[in-house]
Amino acid sequence: MDRSIDSGVAITGAKPFNAVSMNTQLYSALASFSHFEDFTDNSHYQALPEDWFVFIADIKGSTKAIERGLYKEVNLIGAASITLCIQALGDIEFPFVFGGDGASLCIPGSCEKEVSEILAKLVTLAKTNFNLDLRVAKIPAKLIYEAGKQLLVAKLEITPGRSISVFRGGGLAHADALAKSKTAEFQIQPTTEIVEHLAGLSCRWSPIPSTKGVILSLLVLAKEEGAVQAYAEVLDTIRKTLDCSIEETNPVSLGHVKYKSFFRGCKEESKYHKSLFSLSFLRRVVDIALSVLIFKYHIPFFFFDEKKYSDSIPSHSDFRKFDDALRLVMDCSEEQYLELETALEKAYQAGLIYYGLHASDNVLMTCFLESAQQGEHLHFVDGGNGGLVMASVQLKSQLKRAA
Repeated sequence: MDRSIDSGVAITGAKPFNAVSMNTQLYSALASFSHFEDFTDNSHYQALPEDWFVFIADIKGSTKAIERGLYKEVNLIGAASITLCIQALGDIEFPFVFGGDGASLCIPGSCEKEVSEILAKLVTLAKTNFNLDLRVAKIPAKLIYEAGKQLLVAKLEITPGRSISVFRGGGLAHADALAKSKTAEFQIQPTTEIVEHLAGLSCRWSPIPSTKGVILSLLVLAKEEGAVQAYAEVLDTIRKTLDCSIEETNPVSLGHVKYKSFFRGCKEESKYHKSLFSLSFLRRVVDIALSVLIFKYHIPFFFFDEKKYSDSIPSHSDFRKFDDALRLVMDCSEEQYLELETALEKAYQAGLIYYGLHASDNVLMTCFLESAQQGEHLHFVDGGNGGLVMASVQLKSQLKRAA
């Protein structure tokens, strides 16, 4: 994940943080908004307390790993850093964002130890089973505020009862910079223990092909002055170029997607476990078998509604995000892609934004099923062949030239 500059100037109008140190329900109590473009509205945001922590998880050398064809594994470990913490904290909600090769999580101070322990075990699993170097840094929110940054969060309701987090204020960007510049000070050390298994996490749908021609992964960073206006103009350009709303750019369409076979599912997901000789892996094998029967062969299973679940997947996907940077994975035509690239380059040359683009022909989706209840699922979306990570290569190059 890359947030090399702040997303904007000091923001007024956001709600002040709650000073109660043990307030673990702060995020769950935050009112949500439903239109992505409204992330520029200050009134939606709540400042997080100083005794919280920001955890930054990212794969070291993710670009090279993707070039070796490990983009699925990179996405999976990035998503796992979120899902393991969701399961560990139970009813305690916390804000997070998935970035392709990692994630950022904001955790109440009272939960810091538990999250540190589970992510340290994930570091070991990533290395042992996937040969990936996962780095996890823990940054006290207090340091972010002392640096004059703000850690502001809002909730975007993507479908009734399901929200994703939106961040502003430069706090995540500053935490990311600290994580990379002072690694020894903030990095969580791996443990000899290993995560038992990645429960609820899977990637059983084959890559989702574009229905319009191009899957476009886009990163945009506005320069500090006038950041809100710059993002608003980028969104307006996207709407006009693609001739649709941001929601209608959703690349997740299961009309022509194949569900993976039982044997392929078992082979891939065997790496999600500490041991194959365990009850958890046996349960996964049974789960894969049932899933294949339902989604590949369309065999009904008790009261589970396959069509209702499948139809709800697009609306449960995080294809649009904002976390001190605009991150979009969109479906568009070749002509629209070229037109949008021209417009973004013009804005870059005018000194308004930095950007990164990556085009592919498919979408990779990593799925998290919290329970068998309808609606209890979330899907982490990235462009094919490491879309968001590869887009960041171009963005980093622009930032390097500006330094």
